[in-house]
Amino acid sequence: MQQDVRYIYVGLNGGNLTPATADETWQRRYGDCKGKTVLLLALLAELGIEAEPVLVNNSGGDDGLNERLPNPGMFDHVIVRARIGGATYWLDGTLPPVAPPAATPVFRYGWVLPLNQRGGSLEHLEWPPARRPDEISLYEIDARTGFDQPARMTNTTIMRGIAGLQQQVQFSGLTNDQLLSGLRQQLVGNWWRTVDEVKWRYDQKAGASVLTISGTAQVDWEDDGEGAKSLALPGGGFSPPERRSRPSDQNQEVPFYSKPEFDCHVTTVRLPTATKAADWSTKPSYDTLMFGRNYYRAFEIRDDSIRMIRGSRVDSPEIDAGTAKRDNGRIPDFDNSMGWISYDPASRNAPAGDQKSVPATYDIDWTADTVPCLSPAALR
Repeated sequence: MQQDVRYIYVGLNGGNLTPATADETWQRRYGDCKGKTVLLLALLAELGIEAEPVLVNNSGGDDGLNERLPNPGMFDHVIVRARIGGATYWLDGTLPPVAPPAATPVFRYGWVLPLNQRGGSLEHLEWPPARRPDEISLYEIDARTGFDQPARMTNTTIMRGIAGLQQQVQFSGLTNDQLLSGLRQQLVGNWWRTVDEVKWRYDQKAGASVLTISGTAQVDWEDDGEGAKSLALPGGGFSPPERRSRPSDQNQEVPFYSKPEFDCHVTTVRLPTATKAADWSTKPSYDTLMFGRNYYRAFEIRDDSIRMIRGSRVDSPEIDAGTAKRDNGRIPDFDNSMGWISYDPASRNAPAGDQKSVPATYDIDWTADTVPCLSPAALR
């Protein structure tokens, strides 16, 4: 369904609601989500696999769907739920071939509507907090040659979910030379001075698109006087969360919603060899929960390098009015500083923040199922 039958929406003459038959879709070699689902169900039936179509909403507008009047227009997509060996698998024939059947759908659905002969009702899909980041951005800045020299830099992005699949579709049709040329045109002239190598792959086991760019960059060290320097690490800061409130004429007890997401930034700076590690310091680490979102940042100075991890994950998509009121009062104390590191040969810097065990970008496999992008307490 994903590789041998092209996706084309069929909406004329009732085709927006009525699927083509399995034979029609196979003969045409194209179909929309309805036609692909019908053909997929027919193939699964021949294999003796129990399966059913399930209506879903891909626009992210299914929150509170169970409280509304029935409306076919609330659904814009259909996928397949199959059961094999007592386990449930979700299949979507419209996705690229690298997306396998999975225990959870690629999209985060709140409510789904199974279609079967007996008739069914809405089902709520429980989603625990994500164990793996949706996106990880890794920066390795090799500044060993000194403050005034361009630094070797490697930037790797690991993207999962729909964004990763979109990147797979975008990049899979390009040659390495085309990808290198395109990214050079896009990046060189800003922070990057040269883009020397680009590597891309889609890791099916990890379910992630992995893009690595290597080259040189002009690092913008701040001159703090008398030989002191400082640098704001990429991806090191958080913007303060927005205040949660409603006009007085609205129901004040309705929960507040945040889109579930999990992102992670990891930066490692190899320090100039002419400096001493004791003369370096960082902003403080912190670990806090506000409005149902975990905010985490940790630094460590070790092995002549400074390592930083900054992670953010929504643990509770909905928070009650009492929690929102409490956290509104905490916003002024939120640490929205950038991820500054500082060098002072006179050792006038404040001590570094609480030291954590922070791996460097090159220490572990960041495509693994478990990566230390949040505090251990948050991942329990």
